[in-house]
Amino acid sequence: MIKFNKFHVTNGAIKARVSYHLDNRGDKRNCVTMYARDYTRELGQLFADNYQNNTDSMTDYFETGRVVLFEDHPLYAQARARAEQ
Repeated sequence: MIKFNKFHVTNGAIKARVSYHLDNRGDKRNCVTMYARDYTRELGQLFADNYQNNTDSMTDYFETGRVVLFEDHPLYAQARARAEQ
């Protein structure tokens, strides 16, 4: 069970610090985007199916991971409620 807190997302064992963003896509689809605040893999462990990270260590390009939840995702309503607070 994943719990959305103000500054992190957790399942009880794994905790990932995140920032929430609403509806920030060019195609205008409703979504909640969570950006990891750290360069770790905790967010990817919580959301393995939706996790994105385009880091390329060969060219010294590093980015934090992100997860995008759309309206058809089962956790969308919980994430949206937290992001709107």
